[in-house]
Amino acid sequence: MFGWKRVALSLVAGAGMLLSFGCGGPSQAQRAMAEKDSQIRSYQTDLATAQDREKALQEQNALATKMNQQQAEQLGLMASKNAKLAAATDAKVDALSAQIAELEKKLGSKQQGSEVQVVRGDQIGSIVIRVATSTLFDVGKADLKSSAYPKLKDVADTLKSKYADHAIRVEGHTDGTPVVVNKGKFADNMALSQARAKAVFDYLVQNCKMPANRMYTAGYADSQRVVVNERTAEDRAKNRRVDIVILPNIKVEKESLARK
Repeated sequence: MFGWKRVALSLVAGAGMLLSFGCGGPSQAQRAMAEKDSQIRSYQTDLATAQDREKALQEQNALATKMNQQQAEQLGLMASKNAKLAAATDAKVDALSAQIAELEKKLGSKQQGSEVQVVRGDQIGSIVIRVATSTLFDVGKADLKSSAYPKLKDVADTLKSKYADHAIRVEGHTDGTPVVVNKGKFADNMALSQARAKAVFDYLVQNCKMPANRMYTAGYADSQRVVVNERTAEDRAKNRRVDIVILPNIKVEKESLARK
């Protein structure tokens, strides 16, 4: 009886040992296989990430290329517009220079001793017919001298024939010396400059048949000097003047812009 028990115990122990070997942790080969699978999955994830990044970069490059092309096209258009604008500006400058030369010839402003000048105005496209005050008025007065009539008549004839569609501004200007003569009539240089501009305006309208609806006056006293720092009598004489400003033809400018 004792021998059978020993045999039974031995069988149970052996079965336990077999079970322990069969149900234990993964073998070395299994562990290696699992690690290999993990590495493959990691590589696959990295590859997918890299592919996504490459696709994103390609899309960004394509977008950048498109934007560069658009910018190049815009720059080309801007360059073309600037070239056209420069050409148009040059043409206007040439035309203005020709008009000034023609006015100078008609008004004899290039003749020695002439007290009439034709210059380019501060406003783009404007022309200034500048008449010295000594030609028009006595000192401290705003009554036109009769000797000024022929010169103003020449100016009016030119304006009516060549600039019939332009607005005209008649400006009065003085030097920086305070009013002394006729102080009771003209409180200051502003009042004197306004009165002189009005006197020229009235003569052009009443005696030369210039259209009043295209003209207006302005008095600036000494605020717009030709010679900023007056040091001599000649400097002051240059600042005392009446400017007849031919303004740009706005209607023509608008039509020109509309055609572009």
